[in-house]
Formats: sequence, C-alpha cells, structure tokens
Amino acid sequence: MNTSLTFEVLLYLNSYYFGLFAVCEIGMNVVKYMNFPDLKHFSTDFGILMAVCVIELFRVILARKGNLTERKWPVLVAIFLTIPSLAGVLYFMIWQSHALRFEYIICGIQVGLQFVEIVTGILCLLPFCKTPEYY
Repeated sequence: MNTSLTFEVLLYLNSYYFGLFAVCEIGMNVVKYMNFPDLKHFSTDFGILMAVCVIELFRVILARKGNLTERKWPVLVAIFLTIPSLAGVLYFMIWQSHALRFEYIICGIQVGLQFVEIVTGILCLLPFCKTPEYY
C-alpha cells in the first residue's frame, strides 16, 4: 500500500477529528470554569488549548501540502510539530487539575492518531528522500 495515501487519509481524518476535539475541549473548559470557580489554572489550560489548536492547524496544513507536492521539508517540519501538539494533548490527559472521563477518551484517541501519523509520516518521507533517476 502507498504510504503517501495512508498519510493523506490520516491527515484528512485528523483534520476533522481535531476540530471536534477542540470544540469539545473548549466546551468542557467553559463548563469546568462555571462549575468549579476555584480553578487556579484556568488561564493556563485555556492558553495551552489555544496554542495546541494553532500548532495543530499549521501541522496539518504543512503535512498535507508537503505530502501532495512530495517535498520532504514540510512533512519533516510537520512531524516535528507533532511533539508540542502531543505534549499539549498529554497535558489535558494527565497533568490538568480537573480532567473529565470524556477528556481521557478524546485525548487518548488524539494521541493514537498523532502516533500513527508520526509513523506513517516517517515512512512517507523515505520515498521522498531518494535521488531521482534520469534515463
């Protein structure tokens, strides 16, 4: 199977899933802020969420553009941008002060998608890096 196609399908799936993830996280943060008025880290949580949204947006755009044009640098930068995005999702899953059960589920799915995207992105880079043969 073509790894470029697999990578593109995963990026397409993640672009829609991350939109759902971001909307759910924003909604849950608003609900937690209303129900737990003594939250000390609300601004930190919201700032990390906005940073993860921006990073993930640029990551998906770079990866799709690099994959479609078969250029290695945009895909490589997108793979490296997965690290801060993954750290932000793990923050919501592990280190957040009040994490809901639904957050564990959606963060686990997002971590799984990002891990599979890293693996397929690296496999997708291999054909891009070989030298062209001229006949």
